[in-house]
Amino acid sequence: MKDKKASILVLTLWTLSFLSIFAIGLTRNLSAQLRFASHLQDRLRTYYLAHAGIERAIVELDADEDLSYDSLDEEWSNREEFEEMPLGTGYISLHIKDEAGKININKAPLSILKTMLENVGEVKSDEADDIANAIVDWRDIDIFVSPGGAEDDYYRHLETSYPCKNGEFQISEELLLVKGMSPLIFSKIVGVITVYGEGGVNINTADEDVLCALGLSSGLAEQVVEFRQGSDGIDGTEDDNIFKTPAEMRKIGSLFTEESEEMNRAISSNALSVKSDVFRIISSGILKKGTGNLQNNITCVIQRLNKEPVRMLYWREG
Repeated sequence: MKDKKASILVLTLWTLSFLSIFAIGLTRNLSAQLRFASHLQDRLRTYYLAHAGIERAIVELDADEDLSYDSLDEEWSNREEFEEMPLGTGYISLHIKDEAGKININKAPLSILKTMLENVGEVKSDEADDIANAIVDWRDIDIFVSPGGAEDDYYRHLETSYPCKNGEFQISEELLLVKGMSPLIFSKIVGVITVYGEGGVNINTADEDVLCALGLSSGLAEQVVEFRQGSDGIDGTEDDNIFKTPAEMRKIGSLFTEESEEMNRAISSNALSVKSDVFRIISSGILKKGTGNLQNNITCVIQRLNKEPVRMLYWREG
């Protein structure tokens, strides 16, 4: 009888031990699943915060009443409140950039492509000429090879072969497929190029590197930016000087000087503009969690159309 009771006690203890282990495992599993569900919920919240930032940026761009020019002192640009806008339990960080402040590699003429490669890409003249011709061959629809350029026959005989596109670039990184374009050269010029817009570079928003890529000397490019910034030397403030037409760039410097000749060449090239209809929006949704932040990013490019809804040209999440 005692042996039977002892056996029942041992069995009961083993059962309790098994149930305890099972309960601990179940609790840990549920805890992990709850943490995972909470993380997914937070990621979803940061996504919608970022998405709300895109909508806010579009509203700001639509609110621009004077579309005859775009400059860095307008409401869509350089707003401190865009850095950390509270919304619900999170925050939105927003940046709006004018794509017309860069050189459109789908529209830029051969001479500007060559100048950009020399002045910004630090490529020697002969090599710059060949790469510029290869860029033109890549984007044009004909099969005729430009001097130093390349068409289908060149790309078909590479170790990893592919056809010449004979169409416009869809992303800037596509340049890396073009004959002569190296990762080093691309890394130097990527900040001054775009694949969007009508082609005219907005001298109200272009930085010094872009102006140099257009053929202006570094000294003249610096003067243009300084003139634009006004007396306080800061972009996006009330004392900014605005170019209402490309010809107004002649306000800088003196007549009959080398710099004046540079400006005249740039103005007569029809490569300059003072407005834009294409903007890049970078929106981050942020949740502050303990000592760190959880963040989700959305980057898009939109085309602003007069009296019509904006057109989405590019969208990337993450």
